[in-house]
Amino acid sequence: MRGLIPVFVDWVTIRQDHGEGGAPRLNGGRYMAIDADGAVDYVVERRVGVEGSFDSRVDVRSDGSVVEFSGNIARYNRRDNLFGYDWPETVRRINSLLNLYSIPPFTAGKLYRFADHGWTWTGARVSRIDATMNRACFSEQGAEVVLRALASQHVGRQKGVLSVDGGTVEYGRGSKYVYGKCYAKAQELRKHRRRKSGAHVDDEVIAFCERYGVLREEFTLKSRFLTQRQFCYLGAINQSALIDIFMERTQFRRFEKVTFESFDDLPRHLRATYASWRDGLPQNVSRTTFYRHRQELLSFGVDISVPNNVQMLPVRVRTVDVAALEAPDWYRQKFG
Repeated sequence: MRGLIPVFVDWVTIRQDHGEGGAPRLNGGRYMAIDADGAVDYVVERRVGVEGSFDSRVDVRSDGSVVEFSGNIARYNRRDNLFGYDWPETVRRINSLLNLYSIPPFTAGKLYRFADHGWTWTGARVSRIDATMNRACFSEQGAEVVLRALASQHVGRQKGVLSVDGGTVEYGRGSKYVYGKCYAKAQELRKHRRRKSGAHVDDEVIAFCERYGVLREEFTLKSRFLTQRQFCYLGAINQSALIDIFMERTQFRRFEKVTFESFDDLPRHLRATYASWRDGLPQNVSRTTFYRHRQELLSFGVDISVPNNVQMLPVRVRTVDVAALEAPDWYRQKFG
């Protein structure tokens, strides 16, 4: 059943050192550092942009030994990347592109155990993965309601920030660990239409996102996070583990904890604290009580550490159905 959870991969940055050399050179020039005596300190090969159809591009670099890829292979040679690919297919497509330039593929290598470093793979290393999932809210208005609800939550110490246009919620911008966001896909595609790179998006795709109120939730897993989770080696990564990480961090898991329908269903000792937060009033409780009440209210989908914007409160209770969204057959047949 794990494979049925439609988590896709967008951006990937990956590199591998082929110690034996022999890879063809492919670069966009070189950077040279020269010391005060005029001697060359070091030389760095620049990535070269590999252009695809529909104004798509990825970056590749090969200096004869070290090969590096960075980009969104799900967008390369495609009109859009509304639905990307799982991890195995992502790696296969990257390696297929490298093969066009006779560059050796990224491989898992072998697994070794070292006394001081534990288990280590010898193959490719990954320094960035963008994992994403589409969800249907079944109307654009429903998507707007869900985004406002997400903006009232936070991940750990990363508070949700709603954009001015109400189309995006961000968590952890600037973080060196994980950066997350959720945004209305139809709104994003309409904006992209004004740029050259977005002019190729099919009208049917935009209409689909509008009709189903598609929200896209993304997490950029950065080098520090991947290293700490021992997820930085190609050999250690698989689709199931990627799904587990995504599901650990998704903000939609909080909605599953909303168990009360009215104010009266809350435990009595939490009602005053909740009412003060709901109405934007100060909490007249001790610091200890505040954090104890916050912990308890989290199980009801309420985070009182994030100030509530009273203007966002609906006049009446509204229920929005949200479902994970897989690529429909017509999309795969038409766009791959």
